[in-house]
This record gives sequence, structure tokens and C-alpha cells, in this order.
Amino acid sequence: MISRRNILAGAAATVGAVAAGTGPAVAAPTPPAGQSAGPAAGPAGESALRVVSPTVEYVQRPLGLDAARPRLSWPMASARPGQRQSAYQVRVASSAAGLSHPDVWDSGKVVSGESVLVPYDGPRLEPRTRYFWSVRVWDADGGVSEWSAPSWWETGLMDESQWSAEWISAPAALTDVPSLEGSSWIWYPEGDPASSAPAATRWFRRSVGLPDDIRAATLVISADNVYAVSLNGTELAHTDLDTDNEGWRRPAVIDVLDQVRPGRNTLAVSAANATAGPAGLICVLALTTSSGEQMIYTDASWKATNQEPAGNWRAPDFDDSAWQAAKVAAVWGAGPWGRVVPVSFAAHQLRHEFRLPGKKVSRARLYATALGVYEAHLNGRRVGRDRLAPGWTDYRKRVQYQTYDVTGSVRPGVNALGVFLAPGWYAGNIASFGPRHYGERPALLVQLEVEYADGTSERISSGPQWRATAGPIVSADLLSGETYDARKETAGWTSPGFDDRSWLAVRGADNDVPEKIVAQVDGPVRIAQELRAQEVTEPEPGVFVVDLGQNMVGSVRLRVSGDAGTTVRLRHAEVLNPDGTVYTANLRSAAATDTYILKGRGEEIYEPRFTFHGFRYVEVTGFPGKPSAGSVTGRVMHTSAPFTFEFETDVPMLNQLHANIVRGQRGNFLSVPTDTPARDERLGWTGDINVFAPTAVYTMESARFLGKWLVDLRDAQTPDGAFTDVAPTVGPLGSGAAGWGDAGVTVPWALYQAYGDRQVLNDAWPSVQAWLRYLEKYSDGLLRPAAGYGDWLNVSDETPKDVIATAYFAHSAELAVRIATELGEESAPYADLLARIRTAFRTAYVASDGRVKGDTQTAYVLALSMDLLPDELRKAAADRLVALIEAKDWHLSTGFLGTPRLLPVLTDTGHTDVAYRLLHQRTFPSWGYQIDRGATTMWERWDSIQPDGGFQSPAMNSFNHYAYGSVGEWMYTNIAGLAPGRAGYRRIVIHPRPGGDVTSANATFASLYGPVSTRWQHRSGGFVLSCVVPPNTSAEVWIPTDDPERVKHTRGTFVRAEDGCAVFEVDSGSHRFTV
Repeated sequence: MISRRNILAGAAATVGAVAAGTGPAVAAPTPPAGQSAGPAAGPAGESALRVVSPTVEYVQRPLGLDAARPRLSWPMASARPGQRQSAYQVRVASSAAGLSHPDVWDSGKVVSGESVLVPYDGPRLEPRTRYFWSVRVWDADGGVSEWSAPSWWETGLMDESQWSAEWISAPAALTDVPSLEGSSWIWYPEGDPASSAPAATRWFRRSVGLPDDIRAATLVISADNVYAVSLNGTELAHTDLDTDNEGWRRPAVIDVLDQVRPGRNTLAVSAANATAGPAGLICVLALTTSSGEQMIYTDASWKATNQEPAGNWRAPDFDDSAWQAAKVAAVWGAGPWGRVVPVSFAAHQLRHEFRLPGKKVSRARLYATALGVYEAHLNGRRVGRDRLAPGWTDYRKRVQYQTYDVTGSVRPGVNALGVFLAPGWYAGNIASFGPRHYGERPALLVQLEVEYADGTSERISSGPQWRATAGPIVSADLLSGETYDARKETAGWTSPGFDDRSWLAVRGADNDVPEKIVAQVDGPVRIAQELRAQEVTEPEPGVFVVDLGQNMVGSVRLRVSGDAGTTVRLRHAEVLNPDGTVYTANLRSAAATDTYILKGRGEEIYEPRFTFHGFRYVEVTGFPGKPSAGSVTGRVMHTSAPFTFEFETDVPMLNQLHANIVRGQRGNFLSVPTDTPARDERLGWTGDINVFAPTAVYTMESARFLGKWLVDLRDAQTPDGAFTDVAPTVGPLGSGAAGWGDAGVTVPWALYQAYGDRQVLNDAWPSVQAWLRYLEKYSDGLLRPAAGYGDWLNVSDETPKDVIATAYFAHSAELAVRIATELGEESAPYADLLARIRTAFRTAYVASDGRVKGDTQTAYVLALSMDLLPDELRKAAADRLVALIEAKDWHLSTGFLGTPRLLPVLTDTGHTDVAYRLLHQRTFPSWGYQIDRGATTMWERWDSIQPDGGFQSPAMNSFNHYAYGSVGEWMYTNIAGLAPGRAGYRRIVIHPRPGGDVTSANATFASLYGPVSTRWQHRSGGFVLSCVVPPNTSAEVWIPTDDPERVKHTRGTFVRAEDGCAVFEVDSGSHRFTV
């Protein structure tokens, strides 16, 4: 944004005053391995600096890195002000004890101020190896610090050739689903059910004799609209009009082996037609016996009635002789239903026992991944704390593997590996596009490597010797939820000695496997917090609603006691209807329902493994008695990464806004940056992260998460250079949209600004060049077509799409100039392209009086922030923007693309007062409007809850959608007053802008150099600022005053007066300024 550009330009004006020690590194002669750097290093303990919390690739002690030259960082602390690093020395050894005489690498004394993302420069790293390291630093006066406490990183397999394991899947008997072909849609004989039947419930039965050698039994069933099905008097499943009205499109697949019995068996179904129209029931009971398969279809042999039966009509011995024969409405594949195809979402259990010798184990590692999602266990203990591993990638191209330290879990003698394997993103439902986008059957890849103290080792790998069975997780889907039948648990199956002779042999993966198996880059998804229920209500008899107090993402822990077979359903929702029931229309086809079937053995605890939901409220039905506040606990789930920004003002609404921004980011940063965690979407939309990334890098360490996602985005880039609308790409969505595809340029730049990570730019550069070639090729005279999503969800103020697209074309070209300059690449062609696009934009869209085509708030915001106007017209355009805001009674009308830049543009053009006015606004549309209506996360729409209390269209109405949280960047830059003056915060700009109702604020940002903090008050005409600048950095501090002589300060050098401020140059340490 232009405000950030001016910050950088202002900082550059005085950077020469602090340039010492920041030039190219110069290494002293490196001693041979095993020798110290010698006396030239100087005695330890003289330095005012000390190293704290060193990291490798952003993480302390990372396990399983594939990086060939991992980057090392070492924040520093000091009790003395004005401290900077003048040199460093890194040692790397194969043991902590060996660091005094390193056997891997000794950098020697390197004359350099660099302390962040410094590449390892020693010998080639070996896979499966733990490297210990330590660093010491020299301060500006030449004093040398103590060595930092030993830390380490450990390499992973580093190459696909290191895998000897085989991909395995559950056998066909467990994964293949019986076809409905041969079955018919049946109904009670009334008229033509295929076209019109009354809105009513009808009842159906079919009895059949079965043999005594049944080896497998599966029921596939569906009904238009809902059903409840029983076998031999025991209910197997039911659907609900509130959640499953269109569920007939997705037939249920139910393992009924435990319910069938030799002799007479009876299927009994009640089916309801919600509204007058087509009605039907279809199912097949598929049996496997020693003599082959037996199929029981729905057909005219079924009995039906239109009167609710008396007595136990589900039992085999019930007399249904008075019932009529069912009517065939249509054969499968015909009628209004078409070819509904059943899909199994069951999670299977895979296991393998192996024997280890009685030798001392020095190291054991489990390397694992899946096409799907998995949870591993070793000798009865869960391995790690990760959820939904290995995460979502384009499985056709790459999959991430995880590394676990299991040294303490293996033992001499018999050991057992057990793994739950579920469909996940690989074979489960994605968005509204259905299942099986990458393959039909989940697969597992596992390699356990054990090393002994005597130097020997062995490897236990997934392969044909493994065995599999069905388990209690009868269905697991990210969107629909999980169904867990505790009666089907197989106690002890992850421990040695379990009898798995009845289990089936696994088969090899019959799908294409990914081109690349790479170590996980982003943090794992984990449970990060638990929320206790705040209230339990009963809006309808037997229907309980648990309020967890805030919108969240994850699942719950259920505590319940009851009889075996009792079914408890947990339905999740973000908001409530006026009558206190859960509102789920906005979830669209996502059932978001977890089901637990009790085994009946005292208190039972259920925690779903392979699903997640976006919700604040949980509807509980089927619960024995009344649930207490302790019955349901929220478990907050997101990609694990440190939160890096603390922010508080004396305006409660702004504090709530900050909290909502953080929660929205936390909930939507789950393997990919999703657009909403609740409805049937949850996609990595590029437009959303394009606008939110500059805020994201403040509030949460985002380098690894967004770095991984940028790989997803590049994997999806089309052959002609277009970035896709979502990444990983899926479904019938497009590519090349303005403000969406540009994320391939803007997100790497945002990461570079926050972390100074040139590798991000280097990795992105070829794809950035391809994107610009695409934009130029598909433009007309450098004007982009009026296509794409435009200023999405603006408030009745549509900006012409060609204006938006051409502006973003220029913006990407401008960033390409900057990226090329940072990388030392040729920037002139992109500077020329930028100049030509600006000329084309001005000629086509800008009038002589500064009016921009469309005359909308967003049109001026983009033209001003992207520097598309001649200098002489900037004031007129900014004045027109303010006039448009005033004409809407000081409200914004911007959408996704205009909103993030609106307040920065107002500040940059001298209208910070208007920016504050918008920020404080409490009526629609505004941030305060959402908060006053109970928002605890950011909403997708300005009026997700409308002024009259009703809901916006359920077709698109998320209550957890971070795009409008992009205002955080302005708040943190201008209220907290914190921004990078040089990429990565090596140089800092501290420039709080008091205004509006804010009279005090404080903030702390955890930069890679250490914490940066500000605290200010502006009262009774006076201004007080305290700030802390970490060692090895400097800052430019702006104090609002027209008279620099009035400023009193502890340290620092006055350098200029600018824009109503006295600007000071300061070094590291604590500072205080008063006016």
C-alpha cells in the first residue's frame, strides 16, 4: 500500500545514520573442523549482548527438516541501550557436548550484523541426523558474548529415494461400496410418487432369511427427504429434516455385520416427504457369505403403509400382512433422482506387529503420511498431538510427511503400530463439489526407523504384511461430521498381542501417488485451547443448545453416560434463531453434525478425530437426561504457530475488533487459509488472503503457513501463467481474477516485509514473471478486461471491473520492480511495463479533474494507493473520496478489495480524522456494527445480521471470514504505531497517530529480532510515548508536535520535522518521549 511505501521511503532517508555493521558479511578464516576460532575471537563475557531463543527455519528445535541449507536466527537481549551485533560465530556439531570442538562446521568469526535467517554454510547435511548448534555474537564495541545454550535441528528423509515403505490401503471388502444399481425407488402406492406425493411419513418393511456364515454386511440407504432405519428392531441411522433435507443425494453406507443374524431378519424404515413433490426410498443390503454375495434390494416385494403402526413394528415378528405392496416409483438412475452414488467415508484401522531385539535403542523415528488423514499409535500410545495430518495439498503433485520422535515408545520384543486412516481432503467432500477429487481410497505410508547404541539399525515399513478392519468411526467427513459407534471399538488393537487374525490383508494403493513427498513446512494442526460452556438452554423439549461463548473452529469433547445404543447428535452453528434454536441455513449442504453411539459402560468421552466445524453453539439431541455445562467442551483447533501481536487501547470496541481479527485468523488458518470454516466451502481463496496477509503477519507467525500455501498456489498455476482463484485448486473454479490471482505477488511481498525472508521472493519470482506475462497477454492496450469478482460484497457501490483489474495489473508490476531489485534481478522491463500501464490507466479512466471511472470509493482508493494518478490530481481524487464518504453519512461502501486500502489512503492523503471516524462508526456498514450485534469473529458481510435482526442470504453468509479484518494493518501501523522501516524489522518505524476516541494505546510485536513495543497517552494537550527497540535494530520515532523543541526524550537524535511530527533516530533499548 502507498502508506507502507511512504513509511519505507521516510525510513530510508535516515538509514545512513545506522548503517554500520549491516553491510555484506566478511568471514574471518575458518579453522579446520574440530578446532576453535582461536584467540582472535576474544574472551567470552565482555559483550553486553546475549542470545535468547534461537530458531531454525522459524522454529525452536525443528524435527524433520528437508531444507538443504536451513536458516538460523538468534534474537538478542541486552541490559544496555544502543546494542548491535558486529560479528557472529556459529558452531555445529553431532552432539551438544561436541560443540566446544565442532565436528560438523565452525563458521569462524563472521563480520556481519546479520542475525536473522542466516543460512547454514557448512558441509552437506545428511538425512535422519540431529545437528546441535550454538552461536555467540560480538557487540558494537567488540565484546563477545557467551555461547548460546545448545540447540538443535534434525533433518528428515530429505529425498523421496529414502522411502522404502509402500503405500497401502484398506482392502476392497472394506472400502468398496455396494452399488444401488438393481434397486428401485419405492413409496406407498398413492398417485405417482416420482412426480408428486403428499408431505407425509410412510412406513416400510422387508423380512428375509439369511444364512449363518455372513462375513460382511453393508446397508446403503437414501430417502427423499429423510428416514429412520432399523434392523431387527435396532435403529441403525436416521436423518433429520433440519439438516438432511437434500441428503438423499448422498446415500448412507452402514456396516451392519453386528446386527444381522442367521434366520429371519427385518429391515424397517420410516420415510418422510418434507413437501408435496417427489418421494422415494431406496436401499440395498449387501451380504458376503462363503458362497458369494447376496443382495436385498428395494422393490415391489417390500411392504408399505400410510398409517403409523402400533406396537413394535420394527421387530421381525411384527404382523405386516395388512400392509400393501410398495410401489416402484423409478428404477435406480431414473426418475427425478438420477444416478445417486454411495460413497463410504469410514475411517479404517490398519495395524502391524513386529519384533525388536533386546538392544538399547538410541533413536527411533516414525516418518508417516497419507492420502487422506491419519492418526498413528505405537504400543498403545498415540504418536504426537497433530490433527488432520498430513494436511491439504494437491495430492497429485505433493504430499507432506511428518516426523515423530518415538524413542521412548518402542521396546524389546513384540511391538505394534496402529493407524486410523480417514478420507480427509483426499477422498472426502470438498466444498459443494462432492468427494473423491484426488482419489477414491485413502492410502497410508509409514516408515519406522530404529537405531541402536551398537550402531546397527532396522526399518519397519508399511507393506502387504499389514492388516486392516473397520472400526468405530463409521463415517468421517470434514464437512458432514463424524459418526462414532463406541459399540464397534476393538480394545487393545494398537497394542502388542492383539488377535487380528479376523482382520483382512491390506492392498497396495490403487491410485496415482504424488510426485513429491516432502517434509511438512507449516506447523501442524493442533488443539490450542479449550472453551467451557457458558450456558445450556432447552429451546424445544429434548433439544439442548450449548453456548461456548465465542465463535470458534474445531470440535467438542462430549461427556455422557447411558445405555448401549443411545445416540447423541451434536449439531454445530455460528448463531441462533430468535427462538433460541440453532441457525444452520448458512451452512448450506454441510451437515456439521457429529454423532456418538454409546457402548453403555459408565461415563464415556468422545472427541471427534477427523472433522472440524466453525461454531459457537452446539445443539445436543438424544442426550440421556439434561447435559450440564461440563458435558460439552469446545476444543479450538488451528495450524500451530505463535501469536505475535498484543494490542490494547482505551476504546473497548477496538480491543474487541482486535480480538475478532485474531480469532478469525486462528480459525481460518487450518492447513490452508480458508474463506470460512463453517459452510460447505472452506477453500483457499486467493482474494481473501491477498487482502489479509499484511494483517496476518502482524498477529501470528505466518511465514511457514503462508510459505507452504504459496507452494500450493504455484502448484496450481496454469500453463499460461494464471494464478487460480483457490489453492489447492479444486472444482470448477477459474483463474486469472484481479485481486485474487495477484495474491501470488502480494503475499510473498507481505511475508518479505514482515520477516525479511528473501527466499520467499526467490521462490516466487518465476511465477510472478509468468503472472505478468499472462496479464499482459490477455489485456487490450494494457487495459484488463472487465471480468472477475470485482470489489466483492461492496455496499451497493460497484466499481467497474476493468478499473479494478487494470489497477491490480499495475500493482503487480510495481511489486515485480521491487522484488527484482531486492533479488538483484533485472527490474527495468517491469519498470517500463508499470509506466505504460499507468499511462493507459490515466488515459482510459482518469478525467482532467481527477475523477476516476466509476466514481466509487474503491475506484479512488485503488487509484491513490497504487500510485496511478499524476501528482497534481492526487489531492482532487482524495477530496472526492472524502466527499463520497461524507455523502454516505460518513460510512464506507467498499468491499473486499477496497476496504483494506481505505483507511491507509485516508491517512496517506492527510485525512486520518476521517479514517478514525470510519473506524469508530457503529451503524451499518461498519466494524462496530458487527461488534454491537455480538460478533466474536469477523463477518463475511457487513450485515450478516441485518439491522432488523434478520440474517443475510444463507447462500453466502459466514460469521467467521477474515477479509474485513484487514483493517488490522492500519490499526497496528497507526494506532500502535509499529511498522517495518526495512524488511524484517531490522529498521523500525514507530509512528502512532493519535485520533478519534483513542487517547491511549499499547502494543507489542514479536519480531524476529525480539519484541518491539509501544505505549502512548495523549491527554490534556500532552503526549507521552514509551517504546522498546530490540538489540541489533534501530528505529525512526515520530512524535506529533509542531514544535520539536518541546519534545523531551531520554535518548535519540532529532533528524527532521515532517508532517506535523518531530522525527528522531534511536537505537536499541527503552525510550521515552514527552510533549
